[in-house]
Amino acid sequence: LASALLDAAIDHAFAKGARTIEAYPVDRASPSYRFMGFRDMFVARGFHEIGMAGSRRHVMRLER
Repeated sequence: LASALLDAAIDHAFAKGARTIEAYPVDRASPSYRFMGFRDMFVARGFHEIGMAGSRRHVMRLER
């Protein structure tokens, strides 16, 4: 379900004119912020890591 929702969100954002999408997922082993999604889901869709937001959240970006 999470993968389908992420795909739909990406499609919607770009269809509405977004040029960049930024996300803050965590690793699967993270004890918190899991509701933000997992890093590997975003990597599989072409997001690249640009930094960290705190000690657990990866800053990921997808550009078109």
